[in-house]
Amino acid sequence: MIKIKKASPPQVLIDNKDSWTAALKNAINQYGGYDKIPAQEKESLISHYHHKDIKHSLCVSSHGKCAFCESKPGESGNIEIEHFAPKSLYPDLTFEWENLLPACRKCNEAKRDFDTVKESIIDPSKIDPEAAFTYAYLRIRPIVGTEHENSAKATIEVCNLNSNRLYTARAKLMQSLTEYTDGLKDKIEWILEADTEYKRKIRITKLRNSLDEINSLLRDDSLYAGFCRWFVSQCPEYIEARKIVTEQ
Repeated sequence: MIKIKKASPPQVLIDNKDSWTAALKNAINQYGGYDKIPAQEKESLISHYHHKDIKHSLCVSSHGKCAFCESKPGESGNIEIEHFAPKSLYPDLTFEWENLLPACRKCNEAKRDFDTVKESIIDPSKIDPEAAFTYAYLRIRPIVGTEHENSAKATIEVCNLNSNRLYTARAKLMQSLTEYTDGLKDKIEWILEADTEYKRKIRITKLRNSLDEINSLLRDDSLYAGFCRWFVSQCPEYIEARKIVTEQ
């Protein structure tokens, strides 16, 4: 999980949020509760949050990834609009921009109507997940001793962030990253063996190219960037390679 940066709400939400919310609240008062609104009428009242401009703005904020697990469509279901505080429990927040996140179907279904107001989990649009989570091999873990430890632990459980599908994705990335870092090790040794400054510069250029390949996996728009960033932060070959390239 990584931090996502939400832009301003789309104009359609700015223009219509108050009227959409008022209509929903009127129905709640009329029928005596959110759950008592007839299904078809309820769907008509809440469907506005599915508007293409709202979904597009949310997906742009997360580079088309799930805000929780960082998967993309096709890996864990389509990206859907998730209400961080469940609309079934907090209908007043159904159209609040701050309460909307892009989430894959798997995470959305796992989270369901978990009450994030009573028991907090990490909202990656407000808290930097990299200050709350670490990894142990393929498992995501809360960072012990931080102010976000309990929220991070709850997030892992609620969104099922240690599922088999995510183990498989992380294992595949770990294999690729291990192969990349093995290549860094070979290139570092090759640089140390250079007997002229010209050879050294040429070999450092090749090392830089290899680093660029790895760094492409660390970008915000890359799959499971949080896991990849953790992996290289623990890798002495990557750290040494960056030092060599930076000092060149």
